[in-house]
Amino acid sequence: MSTLLTCTSSTRPGSPAAGDTLFETDTNRVIVYSGTAWKEYQDNGQLYNDSDITALSPHIWLDGAGGYFYDDELKTSLVSNHGQDVGTWADRSGNGFDFTQATAGSRPTIINNFGVTNKTFLLYDADQLSFTGTTSSEISGSGSTMFFVLHFGVVSGDYILTSSDAQTRIKATANTTLGTLFFNCQNYAGTGTSNTYLQTDNNDVLSYKVGIVAFRVAASLAESFVNGTTQTNTETNIPTGTLFTDAVTYDLFDTTVGPSQPNMLGEYMVFDSALSDSNMNTVTNYLGKKYGITVSTL
Repeated sequence: MSTLLTCTSSTRPGSPAAGDTLFETDTNRVIVYSGTAWKEYQDNGQLYNDSDITALSPHIWLDGAGGYFYDDELKTSLVSNHGQDVGTWADRSGNGFDFTQATAGSRPTIINNFGVTNKTFLLYDADQLSFTGTTSSEISGSGSTMFFVLHFGVVSGDYILTSSDAQTRIKATANTTLGTLFFNCQNYAGTGTSNTYLQTDNNDVLSYKVGIVAFRVAASLAESFVNGTTQTNTETNIPTGTLFTDAVTYDLFDTTVGPSQPNMLGEYMVFDSALSDSNMNTVTNYLGKKYGITVSTL
């Protein structure tokens, strides 16, 4: 009979090998050495660690798996059951940039045990959650990175993020005949309104599947990514405006677009810098392991 070796968080072995597995008696965690670091072993068999993200100090982090849903815009009560409406998706970055919905009929719905890793998503059916910017939330568009974990149907015209000043608009576009889907920033922190600005490749990677869409905007280059793969289209027309601008409202999804199931969002992250390739890989690998998505490395 085999025995799982034990230690404490302060008495881990000094020279572990990849795959070494231990039980920490002081934290009650099973940990596995990945070859470079100790990772918590999750009960779904995936190796990912929230500290990979907290170490990068996300500006906004909406996490469907962490129990950050409330019943109304006042955060009266936590909700977690399948089918319950969500009035607040609380920001777990520590910055308090919560997305809310005061109108009961426009609140998204919790979908539990979805996908290969049985994670929690919010279902949007002509619903939206909103955040109104403050002086502390405002960041430069030309130094930012944004990640969405989506399950999206081949639906044309749905905004996944749009601002009340029309300076930021990220839109899904589809060819329903071919069954393909792509996303584009019609606008991003003040960039022009071309339909092809920073567009993901048109393929079936995202259609009716859980996928990771990311946008990275640096001082001289803007790029988009799908499941860690750099997309063909890049832009040197860099935005000069801001994101999460003071007094501007930002909507996740859009009530003005008709019902379009399945539109589901599992996770949304924003960073106030253009992440390095190494840090992009850290986030993408974390999300890939968490949601059971095969990802590429930059």
